[in-house]
Amino acid sequence: MGSNPTLSAKSSRDLSARVKSAPEIKLTRRAFVAAGGSLTLAVCLPAARSQDADEFRPSAWISIAPSGEVSFVCDRTDMGQGSPWALARIVAEELEVSWDRVSVAAMPDNPAGWPRVVGTGGSQAVSGSFDLLRNAAASAREMLRLAAAVEWGISPSECVCSDGVVTNRATGARLEYGALISAAAQLDPPENPPLKDLSEYRLVGRSFPRPDVAPKTMGAQRYASDVRLPRQLTALIDRSPWPGSVERRAVYDATAALNLPGVADVFEIPGDVHRPPGVVVLAEDFWRAYKARAALDVKWVAPDGDAAAGATDPAADFRRRLVNALYEPAPLARSEGNVQEALQSSGARRVTAQYEAPFLHHATMEPMNCTADVRVNRCEVWAPTQSQTRAQQVAARHTGLPIEDVHIYTPALGGGFGRRLENDYVAEAVLASQYAGRPVKVMWTREDDMRHGYFRPAAISLIHGALDNDGELTVWRQRVASPSLLRQMRGMEVEVDTAALQGVADLPYRVPNLEVSHGEADSPVNLGFWRSVGHSFNCFFVETFVDELAHAAGRDPYAFRLSLLPVESRMAAVLARAAREGGWGRPPGSQSGLGIACSASFGSYAAQVARVSVARGELRIERIDCAVDCGLAVDPATLEAQISGGILYGLTAALLGRIHFDENGVKESNFDSYRMLLMNDTPEIRVHVVNSGAPIGGIGEVGVPPAAPAVGNAIFAALGKRLRTLPFEVPAS
Repeated sequence: MGSNPTLSAKSSRDLSARVKSAPEIKLTRRAFVAAGGSLTLAVCLPAARSQDADEFRPSAWISIAPSGEVSFVCDRTDMGQGSPWALARIVAEELEVSWDRVSVAAMPDNPAGWPRVVGTGGSQAVSGSFDLLRNAAASAREMLRLAAAVEWGISPSECVCSDGVVTNRATGARLEYGALISAAAQLDPPENPPLKDLSEYRLVGRSFPRPDVAPKTMGAQRYASDVRLPRQLTALIDRSPWPGSVERRAVYDATAALNLPGVADVFEIPGDVHRPPGVVVLAEDFWRAYKARAALDVKWVAPDGDAAAGATDPAADFRRRLVNALYEPAPLARSEGNVQEALQSSGARRVTAQYEAPFLHHATMEPMNCTADVRVNRCEVWAPTQSQTRAQQVAARHTGLPIEDVHIYTPALGGGFGRRLENDYVAEAVLASQYAGRPVKVMWTREDDMRHGYFRPAAISLIHGALDNDGELTVWRQRVASPSLLRQMRGMEVEVDTAALQGVADLPYRVPNLEVSHGEADSPVNLGFWRSVGHSFNCFFVETFVDELAHAAGRDPYAFRLSLLPVESRMAAVLARAAREGGWGRPPGSQSGLGIACSASFGSYAAQVARVSVARGELRIERIDCAVDCGLAVDPATLEAQISGGILYGLTAALLGRIHFDENGVKESNFDSYRMLLMNDTPEIRVHVVNSGAPIGGIGEVGVPPAAPAVGNAIFAALGKRLRTLPFEVPAS
């Protein structure tokens, strides 16, 4: 055959028949095996082949145009981490197309009709999609290869795919992907498409410029708060200071607000178990709504008319219950050996410590907001959500519409960190639009966002350890006391809250006698999944205590950790890399110290060495070296940015973060009272990638957990004073 630039019309029309009569055109068993084993439905991919001659859609995620341009539908939310382009890179790699021919399409607006749950959390954006997208892209590639093989009457193994072109090895004839789409669309995806060896990757593992950087830098990026619809009203809501499970009644006079220009209406929306009730002001724009809400002067009173909350001092009451939970009976999450007997051994040297971490806010740069347009037979929602599937379910429940008539559009998100897994603001917008009979945008002020968040649980941990005469660790008994995220926020009936024990129940260190348990204390405020969840406080508890054990044993903290780990483990590898890069073992100078900590979370491993100095009670974090192993860095630059951002998030919590509350609810209201780490306080951060080749793990949350204990341990090295409560209060040197 010659060098055909396109398939002949007859070849395209007759392809199905030609595949069925394969032996007559050299489509042998060998050809089928080379194409991937069979032509049955592949790797649970939906049979989304397009009947439109203008595109080839071999799966829900990939479509190829006649021009050869590839469109990738990303069903994972971008909160600034750049995962859509990392995912598109995986597709381009396995599909064998050049990077500049791939574009990222909008997220699916009907999550119920999508092949998998649409939502992003748990550092799963890339790691949870890697294998799926590799197979989807490889399947599409093999369908194109087979279409070309049929056209040329040769075995698919004689066809080579590269840069969007299939080449005949023997003749050099070439067919571009765009010329093959009609023929390929008649085929079924192969069941087990051959995947490229990771050593052959030329796109994955490299960094490319991200297309979202320029618009964000220039202020041109559109976020959910930028949505403008015809006849749209803006809503601000005065909410009860306590979650919806606490019954409160609003007392107000709407007369003054309704007399202000541009104010359309004032009405109430009910709360539920996790969303407080509210008084809604509808106006033509934000400032009119803002002024009208202030004019309401809402008072939230208990059913008996008492304006005070249930407890005189709810913060003190909660802490008492939290401390009690340290000692009350609780089921064991993990038990090995005989802890009680080992603790009573005559040679045991006991070490005991108690640690504490407060409630924390997510503090996303973009406050919550949502625009909804509820009509008789359709609901459209523009929401900066991490959980599109749940947002659709929430909107369908409140409107009573069939779920497929609810459409969720996802603009860019100004941060998520777990807060946008909840869809309370979606419910508010839907209820407001239903009432108004026109599009409504619900806007939260920064103060609304601070006071009505879904907070990281506070936690206290009591740990007992024991060392033998050789300084070897023989006992670890740990109780973590905290509210239960899974029970209180997700309604799950669990014996042990696994989210509360992340990093403890799966303690990476070898200890012959081990007990881990969780004591529950109900939270007075809403709880949420905060970046790295239970690892965020448990790593501080565990890694600080390991340092205390090392000090009690008279051993180097780094060497002591290594002695508790398998020599060839991934954790040992990142510890060694961080120690080497961080200058471990070299004296840092007077009133300076090095601290080390490590964590296994979300399928990845990280270790950090912090270098600090303390002078006249003023702490300066000079540098943090972080070694990280996520198996494979799909985009090294994105990995470095995510780890650096996670470290800064963890340091902000360690040095500044704390939510207080009293009978009037949460006390913090803006960044003056809930402070962020400033640029001049930010240390030098160096990220060192360890590509172990293990199954790919997450990255977005992995940098957070070791930050606090690494700094705390460094402070101890500098001052000899142990800090066991977050945020740190550094004593005068």
